[in-house]
Amino acid sequence: MTTYQAQALPSAVPVTDTPALSLIVLTNFFPAARRAIRYAAELAVPLGAQLVLLHVREVSVLEGELLYPPSEERDGELLVAVQALADETYVPTTVELVDDLQLSTAAALARRYAPAVFVLGQAADAEEECEVGATVLEVLRSGEFPLLLVPETYQGAVTPTQVLVAADGEPFALSRPEAARQLLAQAEPRLTVVTVSAIEDDQACAAALRQVQRSALGDAAGHLSVEAIRHASPVAGVLRAVDQLQANLVVLIARRRSFLGAMFHRSVTNRLLGICPVPLLLLPASDE
Repeated sequence: MTTYQAQALPSAVPVTDTPALSLIVLTNFFPAARRAIRYAAELAVPLGAQLVLLHVREVSVLEGELLYPPSEERDGELLVAVQALADETYVPTTVELVDDLQLSTAAALARRYAPAVFVLGQAADAEEECEVGATVLEVLRSGEFPLLLVPETYQGAVTPTQVLVAADGEPFALSRPEAARQLLAQAEPRLTVVTVSAIEDDQACAAALRQVQRSALGDAAGHLSVEAIRHASPVAGVLRAVDQLQANLVVLIARRRSFLGAMFHRSVTNRLLGICPVPLLLLPASDE
């Protein structure tokens, strides 16, 4: 693993005893990643967060041999290229180069830069999604790290002022609450808890609101309310709510285990990750 501290403008946010949030951006030279870098850099300014550009080398195997075996020359060229991206951000930026982002490597990065949120760009065309990006996404999800996915085509506000939290009323405890709190607290957003159901269920709405109030999400909200969407499809219901509320951030709670009848089991989350038109924050949580 290679680390390089880029020269950048100092943050204007006062120093506190709480470690600053780190935004670790999966970096390559394609449009989706570049969009994620710009988004994270703009978001880092009001948060006083540091930016980490993480490049995972694409290791290809051809007839048992590495297509691009590691070498000091190639490492140097890659570092220069990633550094050029860092120089465009104008915020405190660190560059990390890794050969293969295994779970242990991701965990080490999360500890080093804690509290941390991993940021990934979502390609507009699914066929353009690089294999490394898809693999890294699965590693980060399995490791229960906070993930922020930024659609390549997103052109809305960066500061999360209208936040939609998709909830089903089941109890949860965020695994890394400090990262979520720092990401949202500075903006004090209007936070709307959204439930989706084919039938009217006021009890589920009240339970969902209560669970979010008890979490770090409730602590960070400037205003907290609940909205019920009547729809048979959780995915379509959430997308309708995004449009109705003009949300500029969607928050999904990713439990370690979930029941097939739950609103946001893995298949629903997977579909939203691919088609949500605004940035989506996936927060790992455990069932209480």
